[in-house]
Amino acid sequence: MRFLNIIRHAKAENDYSKNDFERELTERGQEDCKFLDSFLFRYSFKKHKILCSSSIRTLQTYQNLKFSLNEKSKIIFTDDLYLANLKTIYELIKKESRSYMITIIGHNPGLSDILSFFIDEYDIPDLKTSSVAQIIFNDTNKINEGDGTLKFLIQSKNNEIISLS
Repeated sequence: MRFLNIIRHAKAENDYSKNDFERELTERGQEDCKFLDSFLFRYSFKKHKILCSSSIRTLQTYQNLKFSLNEKSKIIFTDDLYLANLKTIYELIKKESRSYMITIIGHNPGLSDILSFFIDEYDIPDLKTSSVAQIIFNDTNKINEGDGTLKFLIQSKNNEIISLS
């Protein structure tokens, strides 16, 4: 693997009468996704592998970003990413590591943990909603702790792209 994109889902409703898995994006979350889609489009992602949690909010995040992520990409929806920890995410990535690029759409704290793990920086802030981090691996055969370099870490919020790195 050469590139890993880590995307935390957009802002979800705080309706705790619903099952957490079924919480939907808020209007602001939808807007943040649209702005993020425009930003990511300039990277012209080639066809690649996308792993997406099967929760409603991550599915909706993907639906809003599929244009920039390249609609021809192979998408795998999996319950294994729902609130997954670092080890689970790492194993999913390793399984797909022959791909040139992988995008993961999921949840915290697992996403923040895997970001810190790959770039070997444990004092960076947790990923906020509608955040994207891109990691580059110089040696495509090595995807272990500290083997990645952070290319960018941004958040879409209120029609702005905010650099978090």
